[in-house]
Amino acid sequence: MIASDLRSGIDMLGDMIAEARTIVPFTGAGISTESGIPDFRSPGGLWTRNRPIPFGEFVASQEARDEAWRRRFAMEPSFAAAKPSRGHRALASLYKAGKVPAIVTQNIDNLHQVSGFSAEHVVELHGNTTYARCIGCGQRFEIPWVKERFDEEGIAPSCTTCGEPVKTATISFGQSMPEDEMRRATELAQH
Repeated sequence: MIASDLRSGIDMLGDMIAEARTIVPFTGAGISTESGIPDFRSPGGLWTRNRPIPFGEFVASQEARDEAWRRRFAMEPSFAAAKPSRGHRALASLYKAGKVPAIVTQNIDNLHQVSGFSAEHVVELHGNTTYARCIGCGQRFEIPWVKERFDEEGIAPSCTTCGEPVKTATISFGQSMPEDEMRRATELAQH
């Protein structure tokens, strides 16, 4: 369905929302660019400046882990300053009104939760960069803890429990998609 102009398109979308019993939004980087979070793929995006570090390389190389964490810490001011965009707030209002049972997102910035979604109703397909996890045992680590260890030791830290590398809780190239989140997203879309 294509509208002849923006106004009629907005009106049609409003009618579709009003008539729908359930809406399951699926968001990506575009919703967060207004919040000051750069996207990855577009011209000027993060991947035009830095080659992605594949998961296998992260696991195999201390140097790759150090570089991954340097990049993450360089992005901290953007993440810290980011506030939910108009899009985040609009979707949160539909959630609060009961039209949206959950949201499926590729975003890693936690802004849906900040906008008013309960964490259990945000299906993060690509994970979340606001905390870290051990790739071995799954123990959670907070970013300030990782930064403190990185600054003290000069290298990316390992898990205090099992000794495996600690990585942002995001999905990297070559890393398996999270099974539970993929299942939940499928179920929501089918519903």
